[in-house]
Amino acid sequence: MKNRSVIFLWFGQSQANLADVLYIVALISILYAQNSSPVLLSCIPFTITTAKFLSSFTVPFLIDRYRAKRILVVSQLLKTSVLSMFFLWHMSLISMLCCVALIAFFDGWAAPVQSSMLPHLVDKEKLLKWNSMFNVTDQTIQIAAYPLGSFLIISWDATGLLWLSFLLFSLSIVFMQSIRINAHSSKTKQKQGLKEGWKLIWHYPRLRVLLVMEVLEGMAAGVWASAIVYVFVKEILNKNEAWWGYINSSFFVGTVLGGFVLLKISVEQEKSLYHIVTLGSLLSGFFTLLFGVMPAPFLSLLLSFAIGIALQISATCSYTLTQTAVPLEKLSKVLSATLSVSYVTFGLSVLLLGAVASLNVTAAFLTAGGLIVISGCVGLFLRNYALAN
Repeated sequence: MKNRSVIFLWFGQSQANLADVLYIVALISILYAQNSSPVLLSCIPFTITTAKFLSSFTVPFLIDRYRAKRILVVSQLLKTSVLSMFFLWHMSLISMLCCVALIAFFDGWAAPVQSSMLPHLVDKEKLLKWNSMFNVTDQTIQIAAYPLGSFLIISWDATGLLWLSFLLFSLSIVFMQSIRINAHSSKTKQKQGLKEGWKLIWHYPRLRVLLVMEVLEGMAAGVWASAIVYVFVKEILNKNEAWWGYINSSFFVGTVLGGFVLLKISVEQEKSLYHIVTLGSLLSGFFTLLFGVMPAPFLSLLLSFAIGIALQISATCSYTLTQTAVPLEKLSKVLSATLSVSYVTFGLSVLLLGAVASLNVTAAFLTAGGLIVISGCVGLFLRNYALAN
């Protein structure tokens, strides 16, 4: 039953993730047809990130009142209901962005809840492999869904793509409802619910160290925002827009391969996981520094590929360490707290590294690489402290 349930969770979440991308592709097509302003189109990712950040603060309160499966199913039901509004009447820009915000807000419940369900559905020794499976699937969807959506836009139209997204959302509800799980939340007072995740992070040394590393690497993540890579390609590599796509694709293919590497190896000891986290951070930081100081087109492709592999392996092992650090009934609160940090640090990273890149784009990559190397050094020096306490 556990094996079937984790497969239902995998199928349901994968279909929901694919639909999330496809409906955004359809929406971009609609908005571009109405008004081709890049500024308006950039409102979509900003709206999604802001809504998910706000959503992360509501997760602890939901966990104190409802079972994890119910939250996941209701989240998907609400997303599907909001998506159906696109078929009911002609929407203005503000109405569309409000719907996007609502879908992203409800989707923000899914990530910490789904991740907290996974340790209930698989044995501890298989947790890393299933984390890798979920990450590989998600990264593959991110790579494939945008070109697939563009092809379907040409073959059908934006409305047809919205209907496909609606169908995938609906199917994901069926799979999620089929999950069988015995997971209970620890009840706390509502005013304490928001603080509990942070208290748990402070209580467990391993989580404190991992959070420091998460903040440092999150502040570096903005360097891979499309605009900064675009400037690097145009001004440093002296290549056209096609190379912008090549480098981004190379990075994402590397993340997929990193996930496959973890599927093929067996890592059961927490100490070994921690070694992989620190090694992955050090390597990805070193490769990012090389990316900035050795601007050769084909070398940049190879380095972005290697960075993707190292970051994916490090992030998945770090996630697995987090999942095994606290009692399962409290895990979703910890994950919601760390997700809120991720949203904030990435947003700040895009702004700060964007400002650095406007002065010198190479300096932006050197800054990012330095932050990731520092993160790896933090893990290297504090690993014994984190694992011993």
